[in-house]
Amino acid sequence: MANVITSEGEISTRHVNVEIKNEIADERHFLTIEMPKKLDSIAVGLGDGVSITLKGDVGDFVGALNNGAKIEIEGNAGRYVGNNMTGGEIIVNGSAEDGVGFGTYEGTVVVYGSAGDGIGQLNKGGLIVIDGDIGNLAGLYMLSGDIIITGSTGIDTGDWMIGGSIYVGGTYNTGTNAEIREMSDDDRQKLKEIFDIYKIDADIHNFIKIEPKRLRPFYGDEK
Repeated sequence: MANVITSEGEISTRHVNVEIKNEIADERHFLTIEMPKKLDSIAVGLGDGVSITLKGDVGDFVGALNNGAKIEIEGNAGRYVGNNMTGGEIIVNGSAEDGVGFGTYEGTVVVYGSAGDGIGQLNKGGLIVIDGDIGNLAGLYMLSGDIIITGSTGIDTGDWMIGGSIYVGGTYNTGTNAEIREMSDDDRQKLKEIFDIYKIDADIHNFIKIEPKRLRPFYGDEK
């Protein structure tokens, strides 16, 4: 395992990203970055086969456009971690701010802590797991995929959602075009398998599922 950056000396987003690219070009795909000093937009656009551990708190847009890499953050994350990712896995061992997994196409983001507003907005097929409480407007305009919240949500959860499912283990408040659906055995099995993989201690029998009321909330029913 190679340590790319340490807390010694001046570092910048560009410097860190160039160092990561250089390490990957030299066939070193398992990297650790020490103390990234809450830099924004680091470890972005990385592909399959790359595994990076970021030791310390990070800034905004970390892991954006991820396309298959495994990124683990040993600290808190700023806004929009995993923004528009198309594959891979991002693990946050701390809390995260607004916009976790915004516009995710595929891949998984897991936050072992609380998160802010706008979780999983415009989700198009990703899995977003928050092992804690979140803020408002989770799943706004989401099209597909799953959002799992083991704690409680703020207001307007699933506001104007068009597809996908939101699972909540605590208290909740649904938004426009979102309604509670009965949990099926398949839903419980899905949650169990995900919780087993990520070692999340939550009772699957306490969860509710939120899905769209109508599949065409903006254009009317198909004729």
